[in-house]
Amino acid sequence: MQYNEEIRCWAKSVDRSLTASLLLGRKSARAIARAHLSELFRVVESDRDAALAEVSKVKSFGSRRLLMESFRLTFSLMHEPSKYHILLGDNDLNDRMIARQYDQALLKLLRDCRNNKELLSAKLIQYPVKKRKIALERLEHPDFIRSRRIKLNHNIFYDFSNNRFERGPLAWWQWAMVVLFLSIFLLVFTN
Repeated sequence: MQYNEEIRCWAKSVDRSLTASLLLGRKSARAIARAHLSELFRVVESDRDAALAEVSKVKSFGSRRLLMESFRLTFSLMHEPSKYHILLGDNDLNDRMIARQYDQALLKLLRDCRNNKELLSAKLIQYPVKKRKIALERLEHPDFIRSRRIKLNHNIFYDFSNNRFERGPLAWWQWAMVVLFLSIFLLVFTN
């Protein structure tokens, strides 16, 4: 009984607030729709089919459309571990730092799918179409392919200097290690 009452209250609230939120603009209306969907998923205990049935009962076409636009994204955000949330965000992959974080999350997801692209595609099917397309295209991007290769990290040897052009053949700490080893060698073998 309480379940039905909560659903009824949710439906009334959705119709009023989303109709009013459209006056504020699509972006803020989508944010409000995501909040309503989060509440709906809580009420129906994350039952996707029950949530879809309740969304289809919303009277206002504009409100129903907003809810459907955000449905997959909200569902994915609620059910994916937070380490994958960057895959669902609006990211500028031209920014190197963001692209690196995106690639790391995508690589973790690919490893979770045992490096099988078909399994990955099946996992991504719950994502919004645009986010799924970006992720699948990123798998073939040269930067992602390059990041997947196992290679020696040059920062191990050059971690105390930020600019490669400032570095000589050895960093200062490496020279210190060479001098220390030579000193120990001379002390041991000259006595």
